[in-house]
Amino acid sequence: MSVTRPRDRWLIDEVLPHEGRYLAVARRLTRGSEEAADLVQEALVRLMAIDGWAAITDPRAYVIRSIHNIALERMRRAKVVAFQQLSELDTIELRDDAPDAFEVAAGRDQVVRLRKAIDLLPERCRTVFVRRRFREERPGDIASDLGISLSTFEKRLGRALYLLARAVEPGDTPQADPAPEQDGQTRVKR
Repeated sequence: MSVTRPRDRWLIDEVLPHEGRYLAVARRLTRGSEEAADLVQEALVRLMAIDGWAAITDPRAYVIRSIHNIALERMRRAKVVAFQQLSELDTIELRDDAPDAFEVAAGRDQVVRLRKAIDLLPERCRTVFVRRRFREERPGDIASDLGISLSTFEKRLGRALYLLARAVEPGDTPQADPAPEQDGQTRVKR
């Protein structure tokens, strides 16, 4: 039985999936594939040698920056540097993948819309949805507690998901349907 250290898991999940991007950046800064692979390898070795690896919020950007810095160090030490390598240093994209202010605001708006839509769900659908999705109760337990069949449970959950999906679509505001359901409950309407 093998035990994976947290650092190894982090490397596997967060760093290595971007290896193709690292090689592409390194190829732009070097003259050949072997030199590029060596550059990436050195950046990864340096990454694994630091103590504060867990505090790195964007490992992909960190490795790309390391590749850039290592390439710059090598160019400074080299006696002959190709002009193209120097121009590539300025054009490497060091983009931040964190959401911008608009994406954060849109995400918050969607959470508010979803919260309102849940409040406007018919009581039976909301009960089933909240117990299943938020409390993670088993379907059989919920159906048994409510005295309904599993088929009825699934229909209520499906209806809740349908109404919520419609309610969170951009551009519309969820509203309670004034027309009662067969059992006297209200519906979410767009």
